[in-house]
Amino acid sequence: MNFKYYNPVKIDFGIGSLERLSQWIGNRKALLITSNGFEERGVVASVKEKNPMITRVINNIQPNPTLEQLEVLYKELEFESFDVIVALGGGSVIDIAKALSIYKEKSSDEPFKLIENMLFNGYQSDEILYKPIIAIPTTAGTGSEVTPWGTIWDDVNKKKYSIHTDKLWCEVAICDPALTLTLPKELTIQTGLDALSHCLESLWNVNASPLTSNYATNAILKIVDVLPRLVNNLDDINLRSEMMLASLKAGLAFSNTQTAIAHAMSYYMTLHKDIPHGIAASITLPDILNVALTNAELKLDLQKCFGENPVEILNKLFGALHVTTSYTEYGLTELDFSLIKESLSQTSRAKNSLIDSNILFENISNKIRN
Repeated sequence: MNFKYYNPVKIDFGIGSLERLSQWIGNRKALLITSNGFEERGVVASVKEKNPMITRVINNIQPNPTLEQLEVLYKELEFESFDVIVALGGGSVIDIAKALSIYKEKSSDEPFKLIENMLFNGYQSDEILYKPIIAIPTTAGTGSEVTPWGTIWDDVNKKKYSIHTDKLWCEVAICDPALTLTLPKELTIQTGLDALSHCLESLWNVNASPLTSNYATNAILKIVDVLPRLVNNLDDINLRSEMMLASLKAGLAFSNTQTAIAHAMSYYMTLHKDIPHGIAASITLPDILNVALTNAELKLDLQKCFGENPVEILNKLFGALHVTTSYTEYGLTELDFSLIKESLSQTSRAKNSLIDSNILFENISNKIRN
């Protein structure tokens, strides 16, 4: 029962919590980062009108933000012109906000070199400064609003980079379920499955603790129950609220464990096969779960979530969501999984896993052959 847990993010949860943004901004000049969709739906105009301290808007963030996009934005920013960043969007928006929050007050180096050094080499220095971030997630799945790292993708060299420092925690997470009402069915499914993966990844994890496991098991029970009902009732604000709370608990779980083998395997699938992150991070879950059940302790936790037949219940969930877990349907071959297995040695997330990867990959190969 010896464990540590830390999460300094202030959480403002509830329908209409976006209306309290001005209280969190205070008298600070704010930069708003978001995506085109919110500009088109008039959300940005409404937020700006109610929050006059927002002095600039960046509204062109794309899914899976790339090094190239980050470099363009970073070089355009005048860091002295704002005091706080407001990130309104999904995980991609919040991740790039974290990267854009990093700066040096005085530096003879080209500014973007600092980011590159942190991404490529894990560079740290007391000279590095961070603008505070107010995260406003618009999906129920990312968890980025309560975690201390951000993901940037290199689509040229097919690599994924992560920034992780103890200064990258957001100052505030405003979780307003009403913002997820416009999320289409496919994204509702993808982000919901990503949240489920976050939960399971924090269970079969060397860094798990009673507290993270409690958050995770509680969230799994809710996701398995709510997500299939939500995809058939996208306008149900109560179901949206339940999913956002489950996603938040998933974030609170893996904020202290990190993810594990499912996410480590997913990066190849997204970079090389263009499989959306939430799908890539979840289609291996039934096979991983099957291996996890051979561990007596994990089996107890997993049966708390799924009952006596966890794999059967998980497969039923995918069936109810009309998401196939057949790897060949995504163009994944034995060769792909051989390359994925090789890549795990370079992925820190894989080292968090309690799963026997040799058994897992053998099972996957047999599944593809049959």
